[in-house]
Amino acid sequence: METMTDTRPTFSRLTDGKARHSWRAAVPAVVGIVVVVALVGYLASKLSSSSQRASEADRDANQYRDQVTAVTKQVGDLQKDVTLARSPGRTTVIVEAPAPAGKKAAAAATPKAWAAVTWGELPNGKTFIRVNAYGLSQNLEAGKAYHVWLQPVAGDPIDVGAIEIDHNGSGYAMKTDLPAIDQGKAVMLTIDASEAKKPGEVVARADLPKLQSTMTQAAPPQQAQDEKPARQDQPQQSQAKTGTDTQQMHQGK
Repeated sequence: METMTDTRPTFSRLTDGKARHSWRAAVPAVVGIVVVVALVGYLASKLSSSSQRASEADRDANQYRDQVTAVTKQVGDLQKDVTLARSPGRTTVIVEAPAPAGKKAAAAATPKAWAAVTWGELPNGKTFIRVNAYGLSQNLEAGKAYHVWLQPVAGDPIDVGAIEIDHNGSGYAMKTDLPAIDQGKAVMLTIDASEAKKPGEVVARADLPKLQSTMTQAAPPQQAQDEKPARQDQPQQSQAKTGTDTQQMHQGK
């Protein structure tokens, strides 16, 4: 009796084949996903790095711009100071303290405080004062300092500034944007508190000469232009008058 063999595929073989086939089909997709994820991560890292570099470049550019602005301002201030230092001003007065009373020897041993005060005019009509002081005492009370004040024609005195004294007893001070040149009355050398709002002990005083501002003497450009056509019209009126006279002469004949 012959034995019959079952040649039909079993269920396990079918499922095993399908599993192997599905994994083989999924491998390229998985590899593709991994590549895409890696590429996205790389691009994100690059983008973040570029953004960070751009932010740093922006910050460096702003710092450089601020430095250039500060240097430009310093150069402008230095040029202004040099121009004012070279300017002779409109006048210079000597502010000198009276000789100390006492013996001649003591007076000779004690130098007198004095200052050369130059008063000048600025293009905007304001004025400046430059002070070179000498023979100043270096043993002032604590919190005291030499000051220079401008006394205007009207109003309270204006503090030109405190004088910083060097080891030789000399000092310097300068202030701009002061009243017009025709508004000054006197200058004073005083000893005051560092933050004084009005003159204290007056060491010396000198009157300022009466000056007129040079900024108001020139005629306005519009007025000068209006005067030119008037001068040009005068010959034309003369010629017209001459022609009229000639006509009357002919008619009389």
